[in-house]
Amino acid sequence: MAENKKRPKPIAPKPPKRKREYHLFNWLNKFLPLDKVFGEKAPGREERLPVKYFYYFGWVVILLVAYERIGFQSEQYVRNSIKLKKEVDDLRAEYHSIHSEYQKSKKQSVIIEKVKAAGLEENLTPPKKIFVKAEEY
Repeated sequence: MAENKKRPKPIAPKPPKRKREYHLFNWLNKFLPLDKVFGEKAPGREERLPVKYFYYFGWVVILLVAYERIGFQSEQYVRNSIKLKKEVDDLRAEYHSIHSEYQKSKKQSVIIEKVKAAGLEENLTPPKKIFVKAEEY
């Protein structure tokens, strides 16, 4: 009776994984014949050399673009800081000129000239002190 039992079929080994296909570059190759520029496919070899390294090349290009962008932003920062420094210097000079005019306008001689228009005069006699005795309080 042991002979009547069915034996399990052996499990077939899994086929090896295929290499990654570069669909984007194969699609581009339909429109731009890169084979003529970089060489044609070698017989028995399905992968073209440039396609193999396009992702690395793309990564390097992205890094270079980022590097240039950072450099441009730093130059723009320097230009803005120089512009702002000039503006601050102008505002500081304007502040000092206005402040000096204000200090000059507080002088007694300038105030007397402004008050004469209102009909007031300067008192030429010095002020007198009034003494009050404690007994009179």
